[in-house]
Amino acid sequence: MFHIGMTQWIVGDEPLEVSCARLKNCGYDGIELAAQPYHLDAGACKRLLDKYGLDCRSLCGIFDESRDLTADKEAGERAVQYIRDSVDFAVKVGAKIMIVVPSPVGRCVKPEGISMDSLMENAVHNVRKAADYAKEKGVTLAIEAINRYETYFINTLVKGMDFVKAVNHPAVGMMADLFHMNIEETSLVDSLYRIRDKLVHVHIADNTREAAGMGQIDFKEVLRALQTMGYTGSLTMEFMYRLADPYSAVEISTQTGLMDRYAKQAIDYIRMTEESIRTLENEEETR
Repeated sequence: MFHIGMTQWIVGDEPLEVSCARLKNCGYDGIELAAQPYHLDAGACKRLLDKYGLDCRSLCGIFDESRDLTADKEAGERAVQYIRDSVDFAVKVGAKIMIVVPSPVGRCVKPEGISMDSLMENAVHNVRKAADYAKEKGVTLAIEAINRYETYFINTLVKGMDFVKAVNHPAVGMMADLFHMNIEETSLVDSLYRIRDKLVHVHIADNTREAAGMGQIDFKEVLRALQTMGYTGSLTMEFMYRLADPYSAVEISTQTGLMDRYAKQAIDYIRMTEESIRTLENEEETR
């Protein structure tokens, strides 16, 4: 069975303890905290995790316009320092992975007056510098490719893999987000196999960005592929409200009932899919 978590930043203004209680009640293994080292108390977070028997395997980096890894000089260094500070937070809560988006989420058009080669060079330099610090602390930076309606920069897993190869650092890997992949990839399974050697984290949402099983993604083939390639990381639920700007979710007054339903739907559907895969494999072995 896969380790299953749920990301925390999607629930709006809900207190962390309410989120932890929900996940415990639904049978989750862990929670993915937002990388907010300037706003969250790591000690308080760890005490809540211990209270509810949850772990934190990953942090979700928040890369808005103030944290631009494609920038040079002071602007780029600000993004690097944010990652360093988040890595320190990760160590305190036990997380081994931090998700990194190399360009600001919501910037869908390339900035004028600077070439794509220069933007790529800046991002590679900045991520490599941040990764030096992450490696010292035992944390891996997981590069996320997000869809063309949220960034102009890295949209597909192949482009993400090319970026990871350019960074060429042992503390930098790839993550896969099924919602973004559903928009950008011609085959979910084939694209996963292309990054299998660097895959360290997976986000789960259906094609509508709702909970797994509420849309059209074939999770059976996805989970079977992950199992076949030996993926041992977490499956982290990242369903969301219907928002054009995903980061605006943190400002929403939480719809507790909806989040309760989505959390239960997501884990029940994934566990059911795992069971169906096991049944199928048993049948194949007895033929």
